[in-house]
Formats: sequence, C-alpha cells, structure tokens
Amino acid sequence: MHGLVFATLREYSDVRLGRERAAEIWASENVDPNGAHPDELFTEMLERVRAAAGADAAKLERDFGSYTAQSAFVAMFPDYYAAQDGTVPFLLGVEEQIHEVVRSTVPGARPPHLRIQPLGGIGALVTYTSPRQLCRLLEGLVFGTAAYYGDDVVVDEIQCMRTGDAGCVFTILPREHALG
Repeated sequence: MHGLVFATLREYSDVRLGRERAAEIWASENVDPNGAHPDELFTEMLERVRAAAGADAAKLERDFGSYTAQSAFVAMFPDYYAAQDGTVPFLLGVEEQIHEVVRSTVPGARPPHLRIQPLGGIGALVTYTSPRQLCRLLEGLVFGTAAYYGDDVVVDEIQCMRTGDAGCVFTILPREHALG
C-alpha cells in the first residue's frame, strides 16, 4: 500500500478520534508517505482506528474512502478533478488517468485494477479486483467523488470478492435513475 494512503489514514484518524487518541494509535508506526508498505500493516492500522472509534468495519472503511477522495486525491490530482464535470465522467477515466500514472511513476505502488464502463449513458459499471479486497473503501471513494461534484449517486454492489466472486462489480447511477 502506498504511503500516501497511510498518511491520509493518519489524518483521518486525527479528525475521527482527535489528535491525542490518534497519536497513541500511530505511536509505534513510522510510515514514509512516499514509500510502499505492506498491505497487512494498512489492514492493521485501519483496524486500530476502527476499534478506537468503536465503529462498524464496513462503515469506517467507506467513510475513510470518502474522506480520501475529498482530501488527498483532490490535492494530488486537482487538474483531473477540475477537467471532469461529474462523478461518472471522472470514473470513466480514473484507471487511465490516475492508476496507470501511479503504477508507472511510484515504485512499488499497486493500485487496484478497475474496469469502468458506461452504463446506459447515465451511470457506470465498475469492476474492482485487488487482493486487498477493500471494496468498501472503493465505495467510499465513489461517494466522496460524488460529494466533490455535488452529485447524488446510488452505489449498488452486485458481485463481491468477499463472498467468493472473482471481483467486485458495482453499478453507479444518479439517484433519480436508480432502481428501488
């Protein structure tokens, strides 16, 4: 996992738990924001934050994803965010415009693989594969991106790696076009 995600989790824990409590959780970890770190350490730190917050794991992972989209990723890719006019156009280019750049420029970075297709001219179909199985984080990233653009979207996971599927598949639709 890239150190920037760790740095963002640290910031998030400051906001969620307060600086003093977050400092206790992170006291034994020295994470380089420019380096790559073991996935297991990220999972451990996410669990520490979750336990300290007394939160549901899926809700915390989703909330962290939303926070990340609206803070770290906007700061890292301001031109890409500015060039898009909404959540769906943003998603349709994220693999090529962000993930491929990260893979080619950041040693050791392994962002998830996304396959994103237009859905009915109004939404997107997102297929996510990663050994990390952070599907709630991805869901939160979509919600955070939607919040950035002021879009009200419904994210529906129709397949999930955590239940044995080969990958997670999500539909992202504007609320007014979502089923039920």
